[in-house]
Amino acid sequence: MRPMLTMLTGLFRPARALDAVGAAVRWVWIPLAVLLVVSTLIKTGVAAPLQAGAMQEQADAAIAKELASMPEEERAQYEKDMAEMEASGDVLVDTGDGGAMAIVSTAAMIFGAVGAVAALLYTAAFFFITAKTQANPVGFPAMLTVASLSLLPHAIRNVVQAVYMAGSGTWIEHAGLGALVAPAEITDAPGVAYAILSQIDIWTVWGLALLFGALLSKSVGFDKKRATSAMLVFIAVTGVAQALPTLVQGALMGAM
Repeated sequence: MRPMLTMLTGLFRPARALDAVGAAVRWVWIPLAVLLVVSTLIKTGVAAPLQAGAMQEQADAAIAKELASMPEEERAQYEKDMAEMEASGDVLVDTGDGGAMAIVSTAAMIFGAVGAVAALLYTAAFFFITAKTQANPVGFPAMLTVASLSLLPHAIRNVVQAVYMAGSGTWIEHAGLGALVAPAEITDAPGVAYAILSQIDIWTVWGLALLFGALLSKSVGFDKKRATSAMLVFIAVTGVAQALPTLVQGALMGAM
């Protein structure tokens, strides 16, 4: 219990916390990782139904806008065709039993948890390899502790956002600063600025600061110059990797 409490002080002094836990650095990453995964499950569990509802509203609004622009005869024919398809079972109508929503929520929670674990392993592996050539050859479990500490602000963000969404009933659609440059319509393609800004918020900056401080600890042994260069490479590689899905989505939407 004491090593865990010591690691929580690492939210403000990461280097001192890592050096203070001693041999526990090999296993204290486990409770930190559990906190990250649990917070992810809480957030995705709250967000999934709100997201589904918000996206349905957006889709309905887009259809209504399209119908409003149709000539009267075409709109009447469309409504007639939809009524016939619903009657024949070709179009499924939500019965409100919650079955589909349960599936969506479960899938979101599973993918969220897998993503959290992947982020932890990726961060630990990146700096484990880097430390082999630029700092002390620390063990992988110790680097898992470093990675877990750096992701702790993300766990706090998950809980804060989950509480907000549960209390307000509003889905947080855009991550980070992405809302500043988000597309006005769901049919508009997201741009490069959105792909970049959606990765940036105070929690991400806090986590990067913790990671940098942890690299300077005696346990890891980076000097400031090498820690800075390693962080810059990590930020660049991670930023590009996280931006790619958004950029690909934007390219595909733009080609349609």
